[in-house]
Amino acid sequence: MALAPDLPGLAAPTGWSGVPQPLRAAVEAVAGPVLAAAEVPAGRTARLRLVLDVPGRRVFLKATPISHRHAPTLDVEANIAPAVRFFSPSLLHHGTAGGWRWLLFEHVPGRCADLSEGSADLDAAARALRHLARLPAPGAAVLRADERWAHLGAGLDLGLLAGDRLVHTDLNPGNILIRSDGGAVLLDWARPGRGAGWLSSGFLLAQVVDAGTRPADAEAWASRALPGWAAAPAAAADTFVTALTRRRAEQAATCLPGRRAEREGQLRSAMAWYRWRTRT
Repeated sequence: MALAPDLPGLAAPTGWSGVPQPLRAAVEAVAGPVLAAAEVPAGRTARLRLVLDVPGRRVFLKATPISHRHAPTLDVEANIAPAVRFFSPSLLHHGTAGGWRWLLFEHVPGRCADLSEGSADLDAAARALRHLARLPAPGAAVLRADERWAHLGAGLDLGLLAGDRLVHTDLNPGNILIRSDGGAVLLDWARPGRGAGWLSSGFLLAQVVDAGTRPADAEAWASRALPGWAAAPAAAADTFVTALTRRRAEQAATCLPGRRAEREGQLRSAMAWYRWRTRT
């Protein structure tokens, strides 16, 4: 069967032949024979990430050995999928095979978001977050924001971050997919949180500042586009930015050498945001 007409062909499935046979068999049992495959380089929680052409459609496979420390995050994604299906790719099938945990999603064509100042992608991301802010956290979202940063909370009232809304805690540009119609899709629910409804907006704003927007301008945009953030108590927002800065300092000090430049850049952005909020 031919592919859907809007799907350009992928490379020949040489990468597919290198996938362990039990995993290939499990995927093809539910999706059909793989006609072509292409690796997706982005992402860190899954060891294997492939876009697959199967009869009549395109799908996305992510898989990790059960023995790997990130394997439980795939269980989390499988459990959270029903709650986020309106603004994230649908989970089609999932299971274990040959010592691998795997998830098979619908493939949503698009590109990574541009979060630089003035980009139309900012408002697309904000629309998705306004929807997310209204969504109660399902049982799968057990990572409470006030507990996640407890070791960073000296002198802070982390209870200001608490709540019962679902929070996307990793809103980097690679996890915000912009479709051809300009809408935003949120990817990678490996670490869903539970907290105040404005917290996802805070994580997005951190990325906007990372992209080079001055904190004052980023917050001015947020006051228009993200009503949850605009309505958050100033003390709560200050607490978030302070905890974020401490977390990024910790990451910069403990990361592997290959990520040090990235982590140090994120720390500089967070410090600039912290200084602006505290005017120090």
